[in-house]
Formats: sequence, C-alpha cells, structure tokens
Amino acid sequence: MSRIGVFICHCGENIARTVDCAKVAEETARLPGVLVSVDYKYVCSDPGQNMIKEAIKEHKLDGVVVAACSPHMHEPTFRAAAVESGLNPYLCEMANIREHCSWVHLDREQATEKAIDLVRVMVEKVKKNQELFPIKVPVTKRALVVGGGIAGIQAALDIAAGGHEVILVERLPSIGGNMARLSETFPTLDCSQCILTPRMVEVARDPRITLHTYAEVEQVEGFVGNFKVKVKKKSRYVDADECTGCGDCIPACPVRYQPQIQPLPKYSDQMDPAEIERLDQIIARYTSGNGDTPAEDMLVQILQDVNLEYNYLPEHALKYVSEVLEVPLSRVYHVATFYTAFSLRPRGKHLIRVCMGTACYARGSSRVLEELERSLEISAGETTADSLFTLETVNCLGCCALGPVVMVDRDYYSATPDKVEGLLKRYKSPK
Repeated sequence: MSRIGVFICHCGENIARTVDCAKVAEETARLPGVLVSVDYKYVCSDPGQNMIKEAIKEHKLDGVVVAACSPHMHEPTFRAAAVESGLNPYLCEMANIREHCSWVHLDREQATEKAIDLVRVMVEKVKKNQELFPIKVPVTKRALVVGGGIAGIQAALDIAAGGHEVILVERLPSIGGNMARLSETFPTLDCSQCILTPRMVEVARDPRITLHTYAEVEQVEGFVGNFKVKVKKKSRYVDADECTGCGDCIPACPVRYQPQIQPLPKYSDQMDPAEIERLDQIIARYTSGNGDTPAEDMLVQILQDVNLEYNYLPEHALKYVSEVLEVPLSRVYHVATFYTAFSLRPRGKHLIRVCMGTACYARGSSRVLEELERSLEISAGETTADSLFTLETVNCLGCCALGPVVMVDRDYYSATPDKVEGLLKRYKSPK
C-alpha cells in the first residue's frame, strides 16, 4: 500500500490568486494512497522543506508530490529535501500548477479543477516510480574535434589548455578553414592571417593535440565518455614530415597529368619601342648577373619598379614581363593582386592610405576616412577626377602609437577629422 504525501504551494499569489489551494489539498486527501495532503504559502522556503522532511519521517512516506511551479526551478530542491529524510530522490515528483494552470486560466473554479486533476495524475505516477541510483562509468578523458576551421582550432586549444588530450580531424590537407581565405575580419578589418596563423602554430606545437589532416570521420559509436571513432586518412603523395611546401614535386610527379602548355603570345609586338626599352631596363636590373637564380624569383622586385614607373601596374606591362621572364601570366597576376602595395587601376599623383587596424579604428580612423571621402568626393578605392588623389584603406601601417594614422605617399600623419582639410591643402599646393 502506497504512503504518499502531497504538498500544495501557494507561491505567494502566483498560484493562490487563481487556484483554491485549500480545496486542492482537501480533494487530494481523498485519493487512494495519499496519507498527507497540506497546502502552504511557500513550500520551497526552509520552513516548507522542513515540513516535507518531518512528514516523510513521521508518516514513513514512500512517495512525495509537490504541486507548485515548474520542475525546472525547484525539482532539485525538493528531491534534495527527500534525500535528507532518507527517501530516494526519484520518488519525489512535481505537479506544475503554476505555468500549466494558474498562469493560463482566468476562471478560478476551472483552474482549481484542473489543478486537482494534475495532482491526481502525478500521485498515480509516483505510485509506479521505482528507486533509482546513480552509477559510475569510466570516462576516457580525451576529446575529438571535427573540423580544423578557426572554431575547431580554438576548441582544441581550449580543451588542451584544460589538460586533456585532443584529436583534431580536418578533411582538407591544411587547417584554417574559410578564415584562411579572407584578407580581413569584421569589424576592425584586421588581417585574418594575423589572428589565425599563431593559433595554427599553437595546434602544431601543443603536445596534447594530435592533428590528422586530409582525413575524415567515417564512423562514430558508443556513448559520452566512451565513444569509438573510425577516422579515414587519405593517401598522400608526399611525406608530410619532410615537406617544406616548395612545390617542386608537382612538375616531377609521375601520377599527375601534365598538359601541354601553349607558348605565350608575343605582347611586345603591340607596344611602343620606347616603352619596351624602359621595361627592359627595369627587368635587367634584377636579371643581369644573377647566375642561376630563376627569373621568377625576381618578380616581386620587378613589379615594384614597374609600379613606381606607372604609379600602377598596366595590363600591357604585366603581359610584357610575363613574356620576357617566361613566367605564366597567371603567376604574374597572382603576385600583382596579392600585395596591397600594387594596384591594377591608375592611381592619383598622391596616394592616401588610412589605417583601419584595431588601434587606429578604436581611436576614430573611421571618422577620418569619412571626412576624407567627403572632402575628396570619392569613396575608398577610388581616384579623384583630376587624378590628384587616390584614397585607400589598409590593415596596418606599423605605428599604432600614433593612431589614427594616415599615410600620404611616404609620409605618416597622426590625423583627426578636423586636420583633414589642412592635410589635403598641403598636397594641393604646387610646391
């Protein structure tokens, strides 16, 4: 025969304003197996919990129902009180007569009838409950992180910092994810590589992290703390421990299809002889007397001088450099578009660069940029109609202490919006 105790909470006026708690207690007392049925203003209070403890001991209750608020709030409270009185915590249940009853009804009589029914259902449930006891399961204190993007990298580093072994699996040959493809990050426009690269190095150097790249998770089974994971590592054509990323293995690879490369067109046939002579002089500065040094290794320096000659990199000049050095045009464009110092569009006589790095941004470089755009009547990345100024933004100019910093040609200025007009006048002057 069950010996159930039922405790009805008023919850101040949250329940009692809509539900007749005394009537609920009275009707519940008539239910088979209910030995104790009382209502109390705040059952969750210390006196209310003591009332439950005393009732369990005095009447030797084998089940408790508390009709009150949501179990999410106080179920641990009442189960802890049951444990202190020697009752298994899973023989204590809650009937939610606040959220499920008083807060959704206006009619007091209907709310009371529903509360009685909710308590009755929970009493019957408690009768069927069995004692449960916690078990201990050995846990493998090792984590698997799937995906080597910035989120996976940071997760692996945090777990390793907590002293646990981490297995990091990435399906691509290198970690970094989509962030490695970005040049800037929002909202400060910092260089994404400046943030990502140190973390990639930390992953490789941390003894607690085992990195598997070019691999995929094929199967997961088990449960928390005891998972068994099958990871498939794809075959490689190089020894990852010996690889330096030089790329010399690609043309020598016996399993790689080698397409026939068509000879480069002669762009020089369409150029002015005087211009060809100027470009030849630039190229000769870096190719003459260099022995066995590949001409491609001098590409950056050559493009720097071409950029100074024209104040940008014209298409025909890039094609001519490609022809003379016998370097694919795609490679020339790869270098020309990688460095922000180069431009494929004509620039003005004076190049204005506004630093949008963290230090400068925090000190108001965005307002300086807005004032420059207003004064010059152009947006960042554009050139004025008279070709006098080109306005650009950069991620860092290397002098954070002066922020916000503006660089005009090769001169650095600590700028504020009110200094913009005077700065522009200095360069508009014929002198």
